Amino acid sequence: MEKLENPIRNLKNYLRSKERDHGLKNKNVIIRKHALYGNFIKIDDTLIAIDHWNPKADLIYISHAHMDHIPNIPNKDITKLEKGDSEVGFLCTKITKEIAEHRKREKFTFPESMWLLGKSNKTRESIYFDNLKISLIENGHTYGSRSLLIEGSERILITSDFIGENKYFGKNRTGLRGLEPIKCDYLITECTYGSPKFTFPSFFTLKKRINEYVKTHLTQGFPIIILSYSFGKSQAILNMLECSKKVILERSISNIVEILELNGIDFGNWEPYGNYTKNKLKKKKDYVLLIPPYYMFREPYKTLIRSGAKLVLLSGKVISEEYRNKFPVDEYFKYSDHVDFKNLTEFISDCQPKKIVLNHGRIAEFSYFLSNLLENNKNIYFI
Repeated sequence: MEKLENPIRNLKNYLRSKERDHGLKNKNVIIRKHALYGNFIKIDDTLIAIDHWNPKADLIYISHAHMDHIPNIPNKDITKLEKGDSEVGFLCTKITKEIAEHRKREKFTFPESMWLLGKSNKTRESIYFDNLKISLIENGHTYGSRSLLIEGSERILITSDFIGENKYFGKNRTGLRGLEPIKCDYLITECTYGSPKFTFPSFFTLKKRINEYVKTHLTQGFPIIILSYSFGKSQAILNMLECSKKVILERSISNIVEILELNGIDFGNWEPYGNYTKNKLKKKKDYVLLIPPYYMFREPYKTLIRSGAKLVLLSGKVISEEYRNKFPVDEYFKYSDHVDFKNLTEFISDCQPKKIVLNHGRIAEFSYFLSNLLENNKNIYFI
C-alpha cells in the first residue's frame, strides 16, 4: 500500500512510485487493482468490479461506454451468463449497455435478468444489495455515464470520469448534468487533467466561441470539419452547434447518435456522411462535418481538407505542443468531458473524504499537488 506520509519534496522520485502496485486495505474496505481483473472494491464482504470483468465479483459496475471502460468478457464467461450459470449482477445505464454492446460486439453482453440497476436512464436511482445501498448518479461525462455511490459500514463514492458543470443545449435539447460533491468516507476519483496547467473555459463560453467561429467561416465560404471522438464529445458538439443546415456525421459517430435518439435524446438536424460522395461534398461550401481525429489523415477526408475546408479540433489536450503537432489544424478549442484541475481539487475538498484514492490519469503528478493543498496529506492513495 502506497501512502503519502510527508509532503513530497522530490517529484522525480515520487513519479517512480507509480510503477509499483498500490491500493488500500482496512477492516471493512479493500480497494485494489487485480493483475487480471482490474480495479475492484470489497466492502462488507461484497465484491464490486469497476469497469472490468471479474468472475468472482458480486457486482460489475460499468461507468460509461468509452472503450477503456467497457469490460472484455471472455467467451466462456459470456456463455455462462447466457445459460444463467453466474450470479453476478450488472450496474449501468441502458444507454451504456446498448452502446457498449454496439462497440465491443462479441466481447461484451449480459442478459437482462442480471441487470440490477440502470434500466431507466434516470439521473439517480438506487437498489439495496447485501445490506448496501447502491446508487448510480449522473456525472456529465457522456450520455449514459454514471458515478457510483455505495453506502454500507462506510460511504464510498466512485466518480469514474466526470465533469462538475451542467451542459444545456437549448430548447428541446437534452443536456448533461454534472456531478455535484457528495460527502463520503472514501472518494475514488479520476485525475485525467490533474495538473494546474489544465484549465478549461465554461461550457457557455465554449459554445459561444465555437458557434461564432463556424458562422464566420461558413459566411466566408469555408466548409468546417470538426475533429472529435466517436462517442462523447461528438454528440455534445453536435448538440451545441447552432447551424441552419444539417450537420454531417461520419458513420461511427452517426451510429451512436442513432442509439441515443432511440433513448429519447434530441440532436436536431443532422445527416450521415453516406448521403454524399467525395466529389458532391467538394462542391458544397457551407457544410459542417464531424469526424474522429485520426480520420483527417484518411480519404475521403484528406481531399476535403485540401479542397479548402477549415479544420477544427476540440480537446483538453490542445495546450500540449506535442498534441498540436500530432493534429495540425486551423483552430484549436480547449474542451474536455473531464473535470479540470481547479474544479477537481474543489470537488475533492467539498466531498470531505477521510481517504482519497486516485485512479485513471495523471495520478502521481496530481498526488504531488494534492498533498500540498490538503491539510492532512496522509490519506491519499492510488490504484
